[in-house]
Amino acid sequence: MRVCRVGAGEGVLDYFDLKNARWGGARAGSGRKTSGRVQYVTRLEPSLVQRIKARAKKEKRPGCEVVEALLRPALAR
Repeated sequence: MRVCRVGAGEGVLDYFDLKNARWGGARAGSGRKTSGRVQYVTRLEPSLVQRIKARAKKEKRPGCEVVEALLRPALAR
């Protein structure tokens, strides 16, 4: 059995094969796929937020979809 003696002049890397090592970074193709949407943060009155959440729950869809559906016709002009 080989004992690691880092303090005695041996390095920890002496125990690993570093020929094919890749350090850091994400693997190609990993992670979530982009949705194509952009986050936009704003402040709203609490009563308005409650109404948006209630409508989203009633329609069984995310609040962001409710907000988009309400804003799209208003901004289409």
